Amino acid sequence: MVGCLIFYYIKQHKLQHDVEQLAQGDRTILANRIMDVYSKQYSNIVRDNSAWDEFIASFVGGHNEEWLLNNIGYMLENYNSTCVCVFDTTGAVAYQRKAAGSEDIEFYDFGDKSVVELMGDKHFIDFYKRIGDVLYEYHGAAVVSASDMITREEKAKGYLFMVKKISYELLTEYQNAIGNQDIGLVFTKDEIKNTEDFAFPNYLIVKEMMDYDNEPVAYIYFVFGNSVVGMFKQFIPIFLLVSLMSLLIVIAIMRYTTIKITRPLKNIAESFDTGKTDKILPLKKETNEFGVISEMMEEFFIQKDSLVTLNTELHQSREEVMVQNEALQQQKEEISAQHENDLMLNEELSAINEDLAAQKKEVQEAHDQLTSGITYASRLQSAMLQAVEPEPDMFKDFCIVYYPKHIVSGDFYFTRKIGDTIIACLGDCTGHGVPGAMLASMGISFLTQLLLQYGEHELMPDEILSHLKDKVSSALGLDQEGEQRTDGMDVALLIYNKVSRNGYFSGAHRPMVMIRDGEVFTIKGDNIPIGHFRKEGKFTPVNINFQPGDKVYLFSDGCSDQTGGEQKRRLMIQNFRAKLLEFSPMPFAEQKKAIEDLIFGWKGNLPQTDDISLLGFEVE
Repeated sequence: MVGCLIFYYIKQHKLQHDVEQLAQGDRTILANRIMDVYSKQYSNIVRDNSAWDEFIASFVGGHNEEWLLNNIGYMLENYNSTCVCVFDTTGAVAYQRKAAGSEDIEFYDFGDKSVVELMGDKHFIDFYKRIGDVLYEYHGAAVVSASDMITREEKAKGYLFMVKKISYELLTEYQNAIGNQDIGLVFTKDEIKNTEDFAFPNYLIVKEMMDYDNEPVAYIYFVFGNSVVGMFKQFIPIFLLVSLMSLLIVIAIMRYTTIKITRPLKNIAESFDTGKTDKILPLKKETNEFGVISEMMEEFFIQKDSLVTLNTELHQSREEVMVQNEALQQQKEEISAQHENDLMLNEELSAINEDLAAQKKEVQEAHDQLTSGITYASRLQSAMLQAVEPEPDMFKDFCIVYYPKHIVSGDFYFTRKIGDTIIACLGDCTGHGVPGAMLASMGISFLTQLLLQYGEHELMPDEILSHLKDKVSSALGLDQEGEQRTDGMDVALLIYNKVSRNGYFSGAHRPMVMIRDGEVFTIKGDNIPIGHFRKEGKFTPVNINFQPGDKVYLFSDGCSDQTGGEQKRRLMIQNFRAKLLEFSPMPFAEQKKAIEDLIFGWKGNLPQTDDISLLGFEVE
């Protein structure tokens, strides 16, 4: 007990020391970073470009009320928004939804400024505004197409604003994130000085909340207070008094045990050794367990004498038992005859088991031959993939995640460097196992042939995908009924110059995800697969100007369609993309492990849904 308290004292003393060290450092930077993280998580709702094209079509193309009702309502309800408003290019309100209880509040009164003047050339804006005695957090975004979210050169087609009330629950999140402190929100610095918590000025942190004119409109203050060591010192006298009382109680218990338990047990043991009852006779007067034991021992010695008489009677009974044994011997002979019949039956069963074993052996041999063939195919596929793996000087850092559903996979990846040009590709073929692996081998072979036909400056992903589609369609041909086969593959293909960092992406049913400066961008491919399908069309090249440190991910739908979790549902591409953003600051070796842990942790004990593959790299 004393050791535990000493350990507790040392631990709390170290905690006090750490808090004092934190108080002596630049605590305002710590508060700012935590506040910015929470604000950025919320503002990313309006920065996500994955639905902008649908939003423009519904907002600019004719005000699709049902679409706006569903999606704006979703933002309002699922992100604790107080108000969501859409403005047109003139700054007029085109659509607005408010949370219950806030219908009469005027959220968009910015003095003599309109929304258009407030946004200017900015694509995003974040600020705070005081309305009455309540502080609100504003996040605005210019409405542009999804493809322009990278270059950000297109003029806005409108503006989307989301408003969030700075509530007690949000302040509690900040408090839990920082640790040991109290937290409050005021609108003037004098209000901070009037708080009771200002008794700890050495531990005070103040965060200014700026409005749209970059003027402070409110202050959040954090007050550190840790008196654990002082409280522990006050506890020492109480601890010493309790320890002394505990010692006296232990001594009293030991004395009572000696008189009431140890001494009677010693007398009982001596009576067993000597066979005399003189020392246990006084115990018979007791009304406790020792009195009962004493009476039982006296009865035991009486019964001991009677056992001698019983032994004589047992000898007489022995002769009777021998007579009974003769009768049992006769019964044994009859049982032996029955046993011979059972042996014959066992021989018949053995013959049946031998036939079953032979059949099992034939089935096992067939299974082994099939498994051996597939395993050999897996080695051939591994050798083919090794030939197209990234070279050491292609990327600053990269990783490959590759897990077939069966022994061989219908997914493939492909990289090649021609001069200063980098080609990165990932394909997801129809099916998995041996049929999918054959299509994957066909895709790698055709890509290799096509790249030999182009020079370094002639490579365009849309043309390569078109030629690849023709080759796959021609190779698949017709089935036995004379119909075109519907097998094929989904492909994501990126080509960029390593020196100029200018590149183009085209996708056949597969997107590309890029992470830049803590933001995630999704560049969708065309809804045109590689192979014989009803939908035809031309592939679209998307121009991308990369920056050093950009991280690119190409992956098959096996990463996001894996079933699992408590509700046994799909992981979903939105969740997978959010996890890629979370893992992106790590080195790619650590990202590989994090992605594998995510997918297989989600899968749990459920079977793997599809082939899983991912190619990720960082642009130099």
